[in-house]
This record gives sequence, structure tokens and C-alpha cells, in this order.
Amino acid sequence: GPYKAMRGFLDARSWAALVLVFQFADAFLAPSAFPFRSVVGSRPSMRRPHCLVTLRSQAQDGLTRRQVLAATGLQVAGLAFYSKPALAGDVPQAPTDRPRNIVITGSNSGIGKDAAVKLAAGGYNIYLACRTKAKGEAARKEILDQVETMKKGGLPAGEVVAMECDLASLKSIRQFAADWKALGKSLDVLVCNAGLSLSTAAKPPPPTTADGFEITVGTNHLGHFLLCNLLLPELERSPDPHPRIVITASQVHDPESAGGNVGSKATLGNMDGLAKGSGWEMVDGGAFDGDKAYKDSKLCNVLFTREMQRRLSDKGSKVTCNSFSPGLITRSGLFRDQNPIFVGLFDFIVYNVAHVAETVDFGGGCLVTMAVGPQLEGKGAEFWSNSKPGQHTFEKVEVSKEAQDAAKARRLWELSARAVGLTPSETIVLNAAARAHEAFT
Repeated sequence: GPYKAMRGFLDARSWAALVLVFQFADAFLAPSAFPFRSVVGSRPSMRRPHCLVTLRSQAQDGLTRRQVLAATGLQVAGLAFYSKPALAGDVPQAPTDRPRNIVITGSNSGIGKDAAVKLAAGGYNIYLACRTKAKGEAARKEILDQVETMKKGGLPAGEVVAMECDLASLKSIRQFAADWKALGKSLDVLVCNAGLSLSTAAKPPPPTTADGFEITVGTNHLGHFLLCNLLLPELERSPDPHPRIVITASQVHDPESAGGNVGSKATLGNMDGLAKGSGWEMVDGGAFDGDKAYKDSKLCNVLFTREMQRRLSDKGSKVTCNSFSPGLITRSGLFRDQNPIFVGLFDFIVYNVAHVAETVDFGGGCLVTMAVGPQLEGKGAEFWSNSKPGQHTFEKVEVSKEAQDAAKARRLWELSARAVGLTPSETIVLNAAARAHEAFT
């Protein structure tokens, strides 16, 4: 039944290729949870078209990798007949009244690097915050070469500077903040884009950061949490009316979303693990789960974004903070720790058969929009996503129910501040009115 239904959407060559991929997966891939079930979600703006085969009855917890591959391939292939418009608009040209400076973590590869090229070509000064200076310098050379072919008109390109910032080391993050302050330059946009995802087959105990945190949450959330707080005074000194903090999150933070509803689900519970300070394997205090750790880190990103904006608004700051999901991009480097055979097969289906994955170029364009696009001017606590996978749409969407929990966001902030050793003078403390309102509600 499902195969007959899908047969009508694919030409003979694509259908044959899809069948071969499924047969290969069934024969050679070991059972293992994998964090994808479909590329269409349950929200009103992301519902499946009526013609799609419904496979949710098979999508219970504990699906094997090959089962997910088959289910995903069948569902996403049904979207192949839709038109796929390109992301509209060029990179905005930087204002010419003074230099605009943007720091981007995770800018030596993937969408961070792509955005760096586009922004530098538009005249923005880009500071590559990379894990090592060597990686940053190598990326800088490649970016400059691409900038020369991209820049338009007679306006000069922006500067591209490599700096070291290892988000898995609190010492390195503090050194980066000190180095930035020593430059004496204004900071107009801080983009927290770096991230990692361990193999879903990773076994406990998990790798840890230099300070003893589980490495996924430690890097994706705690590292950026510290960096944002340390650089906030620099952002507030920017002459811009609304300097920005941008957080690269993911739709998988939401257990009801396409990527978040298969395998382990994102939830922080009471944060009993993080409350220990260090030595924990999961934020909720449970046993290590590589799939859940990544999804939890993205939930932390969204909660942090909303709490940061709440505190910024409370103190009357002009800085704004927003997060976004660039969509399913298997070629960004985020999949580097997954099974390479499976990634190759999955990549083939979503790009070449179903055409529902997004490109690095699209993801970089999303980041550019969040960093300098007029759509976000003066707005905060928003979450933008590729709302219709494969159709290259990018718009504001709702976050998960847990991500809307203001009390949980505040507790995450407080536990994170304690874990990374922030002093009261280094972070935003809620004023008395805000604290009283929270106590009342």
C-alpha cells in the first residue's frame, strides 16, 4: 500500500534508486536509534498534505535506524512534487557610516562559514571565533577567496579576522572575551552558531568539556551562555539602536516537531543533573543518551534565548536576542560523528530523491537574516525556522510547550550561571519588581 502510493510521486529512476537504498539499509545497517522520523511537522503551518502516506502508527519509541530511514524516505518523497522557490533577497549591504563588527562562533565550516562569506562580501567585519587559531586562519583564507567572487559594486569588502574560542573550555571563553575587549572595537552582533552532536550510538560515559560538563550541552549551551554574558557589555556599547544576539538552535528542541518526535525526546525535567554543577551525564540527571543530549542542548538554547530577552527587557537594554533553526542540512558538518554509511544514504534520499533537505547556502542565508535582516530589527525572543521543509521558507514559528515555561527558563539561567562561575556583576540580575512579579505568579 505505502509503496504503491509513493510510486506515483517518483519517476522510474528515482523510484528504483529509492528502493535500492531501502534494500541496502535493511541489509547492512545495524539497529540503532536515529533522531529523524519525518521532515513534516504537526503544527498547523507544517501539516502533511493529504496525499502523504501516514506512517505514524509505526513511529513509536525505539525505532531502529533502518525503520526510520524507510519511514522518512517514504514520507519526504511525497513532497518532491512541490515547487522549491529560492530564498529571496540578497545580502544587505553594511551601513557605511561606520564599520559593523560581527562575531560568529562555529564559522570555520557549515552555515557559519557560509554566512561569514556573505556578510564580509556585504562590507561587514567578521570575526571568526573558532576552536583553534589554526582552524580559524585556514577558514579565513578560504572565506577571503570566496568574498572576492561574491562582492558586488564598488564598495569594499569587510575585514575577516580569525580568533580562538574553544567553547568546551571556560578558560578559553574568558580569554576570548578579554581579547575582544582589548581590541577596543564595538560589537554589533554576536552569533552563537557553533555546535556538536555525538553519535546516537555513543555509549556512556560521555566525553566531557575541560570543566567536566557533558560535552554536547557543555559546548552548545553552557559555552555560549558564558560567552553571551561576558560580551553583553560590549554589545550594549554598540552605537547601533538594537545590537543583536543570535542563537542557532533547532526544531528538534520540540518533541512534537518533525525531527524531535523520533527516538529520545527533549526534556530537561527538574534539571537535577545540572543542579550538581559538574559530573553529570544529562541535564535531567538521567543516564547518558547521545540523541537526547543534542535535543536537550537545543531546548536549552531556546529557553536561554527567551530568558535572556526577558532580562534584557527588564533592565531596559537595547540588545535583542533571538534564535532560529536552519532546517535539515546533512552537509554542514553537524553529522560528522554519525555513522558515515547511514549519513550517505540519508543524504542521498533527502537531497537527490525527495529534495526536502536544505542547503548550506540556505542555512547561511537564514543566519544572515537573523544577524542583519530588517525583519528582526528591534524584536526579541523570537524563534524562526524553515517552516515548510524543502520549500526554502523561513519565518517565525512557535516554540515547544516546555520552551515556553518561564520558570524553567529562569531556573536554567540560574543553574547555568552557577555552573560556569558567573559573578553577579557578570550577569543580568532581575530587578526587585520582576522578582516580586515572579513570586506572585
